[in-house]
Amino acid sequence: MQLKVIARNLIKLNRIATLLAVGITVSTGVPALAYSTTTDVPNTSGHFIKGGTNLGNTLYICTAQVNGQDTPGKYYPPDQACYVPYGGKEFSFISSITFYKSDNWRWIAFQDKITNKNVIGGMDNDDPLYFCRAKIFTGEYTPGKYYSPTKTCYVPYGGLEYQFTYGYSDFQILIAN
Repeated sequence: MQLKVIARNLIKLNRIATLLAVGITVSTGVPALAYSTTTDVPNTSGHFIKGGTNLGNTLYICTAQVNGQDTPGKYYPPDQACYVPYGGKEFSFISSITFYKSDNWRWIAFQDKITNKNVIGGMDNDDPLYFCRAKIFTGEYTPGKYYSPTKTCYVPYGGLEYQFTYGYSDFQILIAN
């Protein structure tokens, strides 16, 4: 349990370090222009970060715990669930979901380089997971996780995990301005 708390604090420190490196003010451990909140069901009428759409519904970025580690994914309001890609499948979570608010983050085409502007959404062992999104079968963007050792954006959709690998597929990644 204590390791879980330490890991979450390290992720928060990494997010804060990233924001400080790009000149965003930080106070009392929470970025001034970006913050996360854990809740069971968000009020999506707020300024949560939009990651795409699905059948006319806005998808928001979220994270949920998979094997004790934060994993980026998509929040689908009609189901009130955060869907994350993991191990070739799509998993859904309806509680203890983390959402992100910001007026100073944006999506850009991934260009084979992680910088201090990329937004960390979790960890996979010792490797950071970033927020990414790719166009799925419907032609709409769907958010997921980017794993730098494989240069791949993993997107949850229809019960499966789809892979978009740099050099073979186009996808976008979330950065701090």
